[in-house]
Amino acid sequence: MNRKYLFGVAGLALGVIISFYWTRSFNTTNAGTQNAAAPTAAMPSAGVGDQKAMMGDVAQTIEKAKSNPKDYDAQVAAARVFYQIQRFGEAVEYLEKAYAINPAEIAKQGALGFIGQYYFDQKKYEEAEKWLNKAVEADPNEPDAHIILAETFMQRQPPQPDKAIQALQRAIKVSPKNGHAYGHLVEAYALKKDAKAAEEALAKLKEAEPANNRIAALQTLVADVKAGKAITLPSE
Repeated sequence: MNRKYLFGVAGLALGVIISFYWTRSFNTTNAGTQNAAAPTAAMPSAGVGDQKAMMGDVAQTIEKAKSNPKDYDAQVAAARVFYQIQRFGEAVEYLEKAYAINPAEIAKQGALGFIGQYYFDQKKYEEAEKWLNKAVEADPNEPDAHIILAETFMQRQPPQPDKAIQALQRAIKVSPKNGHAYGHLVEAYALKKDAKAAEEALAKLKEAEPANNRIAALQTLVADVKAGKAITLPSE
């Protein structure tokens, strides 16, 4: 996954305790980078015998999940295995099975955002919207859930900027100085061809995060809207 969502698993069968937070590839902080690397860095090197034993444990964990489709802990354990080896599609598959068994617990662990991010990366925006809406419902005070939800609307063809703006305004309400949200708000207004609102959002981004490395690209975007040119949203 290009943008990594780590989910907390305190005390459950996932077995690794990772503080859940949201991070994006374009503005990952040093702390975020360290956390994102933690699942791999924390794993010790293993000899051939150890590797065979670990593979046996992996196979056993997956088989248990398949043989016990109503066992919540077994599904989550299988998701953990696939997550650790970065096979995110399979991790999502088992997280969805766990959600069907115990939706409240999966929501509590922050896995809904992980599922939504996976589908976003696969460009399955309607499916991503479904899971991100669940994440927002579970924790409406998590700004990045709103922000990625907004992106699902902007990336569609045709885009739905009004829905994106609504989601971004919710993000800003819970995080008033969120430069990430303001950056995407500039883009959403640009998609609406609303140069004035885009420029106002850009000014707020500059105030919130004057060192944000997307400012130059967004200034060009606003200038293109003012000039009536065709626009392309800048990459992150």
